[in-house]
Amino acid sequence: MYAHSWMSGLSMLGPGIEILDVGEEGLPAELETLEDAMSTAVQAAAAVNVPPMDLARAQEVLETKSGYSVTPTAVGHTSQLPSNLPCEDTWSTGAFNYFDNEKKDWSEWAIFDGHAGPRTAQLLRQFLPIAVGEALWQARCLDRPYTPNDRDVFATIKRAFTSLDDQMINRARELVESGNVERSEIVAAAATVHSGSCALLALYDPKRSILRVANTGDCRAVLGTWSREEGKYVANPMSRDQTGFNEDEVARLREDHPGEESVDPTTGRVHGIAVSRAFGDARWKWPNEITKRAHDFFWGPSPRPNGVIKTPPYLTAEPEVTETRIRTGARPDFLIMASDGLWDVMSNEDAVACVQLWLDKNKPTNFLEKQEGPEVKGSTAFGMGKGGSVPLPFGKGGSPSFTSMSDLSGDDDTYFDQEEKCLKWRVSPKHFVNEDENCGIHLVKNALGGKRRDLFCGLMSLQPPLSRNVRDDITVHVIFFGVDTQDLSNN
Repeated sequence: MYAHSWMSGLSMLGPGIEILDVGEEGLPAELETLEDAMSTAVQAAAAVNVPPMDLARAQEVLETKSGYSVTPTAVGHTSQLPSNLPCEDTWSTGAFNYFDNEKKDWSEWAIFDGHAGPRTAQLLRQFLPIAVGEALWQARCLDRPYTPNDRDVFATIKRAFTSLDDQMINRARELVESGNVERSEIVAAAATVHSGSCALLALYDPKRSILRVANTGDCRAVLGTWSREEGKYVANPMSRDQTGFNEDEVARLREDHPGEESVDPTTGRVHGIAVSRAFGDARWKWPNEITKRAHDFFWGPSPRPNGVIKTPPYLTAEPEVTETRIRTGARPDFLIMASDGLWDVMSNEDAVACVQLWLDKNKPTNFLEKQEGPEVKGSTAFGMGKGGSVPLPFGKGGSPSFTSMSDLSGDDDTYFDQEEKCLKWRVSPKHFVNEDENCGIHLVKNALGGKRRDLFCGLMSLQPPLSRNVRDDITVHVIFFGVDTQDLSNN
């Protein structure tokens, strides 16, 4: 069961479109065989058996998709919980190694939240961080004198996003229109834009302590900063959800498409899609006749109904970019990045309070102090989906204690949602539990019930496709600044 938690880390449908120089080899034969076998086994198991999750099994599932990333001055705690099969979220973390100096190299963390399939998100994971890094280097943005909210830096990041999307959209359109290559090539190229993806990218310049966040879609980044006045960490959004509930996005669409009502004010959807900016999603960017040709001859999705696509494109991949100076010291800043699966159930303020609770008991670098050997030096990700390359035990007291229904203060904050016709739950600090060494797991667990064990285990027992009616894929990075990982590694 839940083998898909590991398997979904692979590129399920191939390595990407050929035009981006992925190479013609594809996955090695051994990996293709393993992928096929795992897919068959997972689907068969899910079809015949849905065992109930106890607390230990639920914990194991969370730990199989958790891990850490390390830079000289920051560490990231990452966790992912799929709901779709395969998971439509993916993520990346790394560094732009242009200076040959870890203390100057910019770090990157990203989350890609796919929809209508995983292909677009998987392609972005492969190419978007590289495209942004190369664009910044070529424009000499990485070593130029610092200017607050530098227009050239912002514009370069935006161009890297939109150029990659244009490549994807235009190349697939050319193949669909011409039809002069093998059908399989057209189908494969079009698949990367029939699906879509949001993208959230954080870039950290350690020399200047400058954090920049680029957002396309409805993933979200929230900075936790210490307030002396309030005596706690407070939430500072570093991104805005780009949906039809965002008044600026509605105004932009009205300006771009005068006389059209592109946004449903009740649902916030743009001609049926939940976001107003995204990669891929060709049906909202191609003329109807191209979408119809892709549907009629190459098995693509049908055009949007009722001829609503009149003056495309309605979606853009251009990100909004923000920046701030990171504060370190006794109470250093931290950044929470997550796909909307987390934010659907947890507010910015509760997420920051949840991380502060974790900090009351844990140090972000505890895992480094336990790790033996030199392999954690530099900017790298490890432990993710590798079944324990980094030990991820419960809190210091061992296995978490069970909290019975009678231990809760009366109301467990669940309710039946009349609009969505399912049982929902409210997230509140009074239900938070603090027992995990990985802060990403800590956030996911508390978003799904926390100390309400019956609720948490019930939600964890849900399997695709029913799980998608209750929650989305969840991917979380928590990045802690102001640490000296090199000193820890040397010691």
